Order: sequence, then structure tokens, then C-alpha cells
Amino acid sequence: MPQLNFPKNSLIYSAVLLRLFFAVFFYHPDLKSQFYHAGFLKEGIVNIYDFLALRRSTLPYSDTFNYPPLTYFALGGWHIAASLITGPGLDLWLSDWSDRHLFNPDLFTYILVLKLPYLLADLLILKLLLTLVDPKFTHRLSLLWLFNPVSLYAVYMIGQFDILPALLTVWSLLLVTKNRLAPAAFVLGVGAALKTYPLLLVPFIIFRSRSPSRMLAVGLSAVSGWLIPMLPFFSTPSFVQSVFQSSLAGRIFTTPYFLLFYLLLLGFSFRDRFRLDLTPEFMGTTLAVLMFSRFHAQWAVWTLPFVMLTQARRPRLNIFASFFALAFFALIFLIPDQYLSVGLFTPLIPYLTTIPPLAAQLPQLPFDLLFRGLLLFSGFWIVLSTFTHASQNS
Repeated sequence: MPQLNFPKNSLIYSAVLLRLFFAVFFYHPDLKSQFYHAGFLKEGIVNIYDFLALRRSTLPYSDTFNYPPLTYFALGGWHIAASLITGPGLDLWLSDWSDRHLFNPDLFTYILVLKLPYLLADLLILKLLLTLVDPKFTHRLSLLWLFNPVSLYAVYMIGQFDILPALLTVWSLLLVTKNRLAPAAFVLGVGAALKTYPLLLVPFIIFRSRSPSRMLAVGLSAVSGWLIPMLPFFSTPSFVQSVFQSSLAGRIFTTPYFLLFYLLLLGFSFRDRFRLDLTPEFMGTTLAVLMFSRFHAQWAVWTLPFVMLTQARRPRLNIFASFFALAFFALIFLIPDQYLSVGLFTPLIPYLTTIPPLAAQLPQLPFDLLFRGLLLFSGFWIVLSTFTHASQNS
């Protein structure tokens, strides 16, 4: 087994300190809403969907919980641990939906503690990624992963949990390279039980099965990992409405250009089905979500490990990855939501919530077309080059 060159301690310490800085001083209300709902687990509420359907009108925050049950249990479990670290003030802050919650003297502590699991998942992804590259690329990969602005923005500034299913997709990729297809599919199923998108990656693993019986086993492994955490909730109409009829799922799965591109990826993958490195497929599918949908900023985390892996192996793609990142951030900042830009600084200056976003003052269409075109061009080039290179070396 080749020696794994893990980043030097100074590199890790610098990256961790940078992440802690972003975690402490930047805030998006989604972090609060997710842990507000998850906090009901500590009160013994197992079916959050029925609970909200019956009590939502009497609660200080009236939105639904649109994520699968495993997400509720994962965030709720960490909420219990976080409450032990911070004391009862955390629950009081999560329940405070007035403008005064930004003036809480312990605000920085609360948002830091709630984001700590994401830091652990972040570092675990790097550890897994380093096992997937030649030792000569490990330093480059470490720099790309530890200091890329996308993860700093989406994970630590916005504070979304998408890094958790992303970790499972990377683990699955590693298992496929070892020809452990059924466990890899199961891991993707569990990832989909946190957020649905890993299901898109399952067919590529099924294609690597050499016999109908193994294909069936792989498919059942993925389905079981996905369905088992949700089975007790299927009889709950509020669960079905909140999770399966949310606009987030429809934004991806009903986009015709994405579906066409996805079918092309499936065709290329089937033609090269004896190749066990699924980096091109995992990257192409998750990158296409950004290319063809009105994405949320945190969705970039889905593709980030595979893009970084590809960049480390093929530095010539760095310029196109840079163009893609530029277009990504430009499109994000064109969204008229101050909490995607200046509003992220509200822990430092709470009054920023009263300032309208700059995007509201700009003509949307010309800039949107410009940066959407740049996103599509650079994305197409990255995916095509990666598939071509993989086919030549398989």
C-alpha cells in the first residue's frame, strides 16, 4: 500500500483556524431554522412532520421541515450535544425569532458550536480524497481542498449540512474503487436519506456489476440504505408533502436539460463500465446540477470533492474550474437575498439586515445570461475533458 502523505500539521492548523474564523463570524438564518426544528428531538418528538403540522401555527417559527428523517435525527443528536456544551441559552436563542436574536452576547459561541460537525466532515472528506490520488498529488489536493473559497462560503459562512451527504458520496467512491459495490451503493442510499441527490449516482455503480444477480444486490443495497430510515414515516401525509413534494427536489429532477445531460452521462458510463474510478460520473452528475438548475449555494458542496480530485490529477483544468467558480459566485450574488452576501456579516453588524441586497439594484437578465453562459461553457469543458481522459486511461 502506498504511503499516504497527509498534509503537514502547519497546513492543517492554518486551514482549521481559517474555518473557525468563518464559522464564528458569519451567519445565515438557515442554520438557526434547521437546528430549531431539530431541537424538538430533545423534547421527545420523533415525528417532526406531524408535530409541525399540528403545532406550526402556535410556534414562533412557522416554516416546515423539508428534509428526510435521518437529517432530523442527525441534527437533533448534535443539538443535544451542543446544548450540553453551551448550556440552556442555546435553546432560548433558537426559539427567539425576533430581530433581537442577532444581539445575543453568546451568538458567536452558538453558531460556532452548531457548525462543528461540519468541520469534522470536511476533514474526513480530505482524508478519504487523499487515498484516491497518487502520493505525488496529495499536497496539491490538500491545498485545493483546504483553501478553496466554495467550501468556506457554503459550509462555514452559510452553515449548511450538505457536507454530511457529500462525505458519504466520497466514501462510496472509495468503496467502488475497491470493487465493493454493494456497500458503496448502501452508503449512497444512506447519503440520500440525508439529502436525495446521491440517488443520482447509484446507476453508475449498478453498471459496474458483472451479473444480473449482483446488479440486483447493488440496487437493493442502495434502496435499503435510503428507505430504512424513512419507512416509519411513509404513513404520515405531512412527511410525504414536506419531503417529496418540496420545490427543491422538483428544481433538479424536472429540469429537462439536466435530464438529457444525465442520460448522456449514463450512456458514456455504460460504454466504459469496466472502469472502477467513478470520479468523472460523480463529478459530471453533481456539476450538472449547478449547470442546469436554479441552484442553492450549498449545492456546490455536492460536486466539490470530485472537482478538487479532478483538479489535483489534471492541473490543466484549473483555469476552467476557476471560471466555473467565478460564474457560480456571480450567479449567487445576483440572487436578491441579502443573507447570501452582506447579510452574512450580521453577527458583526446586525443592522445590515436592513440594507437591501445589491443584486436588487442591478439589471438581472444581461448578467444572468453572461455568467450562466460562462458556467455552462466551463462546466461542459471540465466534464468532457475528464471523461475523455478517463476513457483513454481505463
